[in-house]
Amino acid sequence: MEKISRISNELKEWIEKTLNSGAAPELIVDAMIKKGFDARYSYTTIFRIIQNQPVQTINNQSPYTYELPPIAQKGKLIYTSNHNPIKVTMRMEKPFILCLDNLLSAQECDELIALSKNRLQRSQVIDAATGKKKTVPGRTSEGTEFMVLENKMISRIEKRIAELIDYPIDHGECLQVLHYNRGEEYKTHYDFFPQSKVASSKGGQRIATLLMYLNDVEAGGETLFPKLGLSVSPKKGSAIYFHYGNSKGQTDRLSSHSSTPVLTGEKWVATKWIRQRKIYE
Repeated sequence: MEKISRISNELKEWIEKTLNSGAAPELIVDAMIKKGFDARYSYTTIFRIIQNQPVQTINNQSPYTYELPPIAQKGKLIYTSNHNPIKVTMRMEKPFILCLDNLLSAQECDELIALSKNRLQRSQVIDAATGKKKTVPGRTSEGTEFMVLENKMISRIEKRIAELIDYPIDHGECLQVLHYNRGEEYKTHYDFFPQSKVASSKGGQRIATLLMYLNDVEAGGETLFPKLGLSVSPKKGSAIYFHYGNSKGQTDRLSSHSSTPVLTGEKWVATKWIRQRKIYE
């Protein structure tokens, strides 16, 4: 049987992510050979990826079809029932990204931080191979999460987010708060799941992220979109919304992003991931 000598974009990105998580290159090579890849091609491919050299790939996904999310129909000032107007400070169409100011009040930011401090644990990621959570060297923050509608403040924020993006509260995962000390980061990644790990019984694929900044960072800690050349600096109370899933079940690979290392001070953020469908019964 002829050996495989070309990888897909998805596999290349999985290899990059797995290497960033600290996996041994030889283990990835062994896995590729067992899957039918040519041995020499496997070794060469891993070497080129480690050296940040180009690797020829096959694109198994049709070109992403852009569809404007509900929030795109709103103006530069977005009104909700329990907060002052939220201001759109930047908009990008492909991929769809909004920078938002005044999403959270200073008091709400401080309260979220205070409630989180005694609940922090080492942040984890979803293993692309097993679907289970694990810690990796590429994500060095601490974090916690709040159950949907856990208390009055969380309920107030959840309601505001639902009104802002026009997705029901039950389409959103638990609100997650992350803390980065000096030098900590989250290397380049996607927020959506590999297609093989999408759980249709748990809301399906992630389609959007709302990232809220809870403090001003003295230096570093930007949200970087490397494929776009876009870098967003943390500002207390502000947020960034990016949409990367459409009605066809496609995911937008231009949405890869990272949290750059904190150089001075610390960084606090709150994250809300949105699914295709209702998560909770």
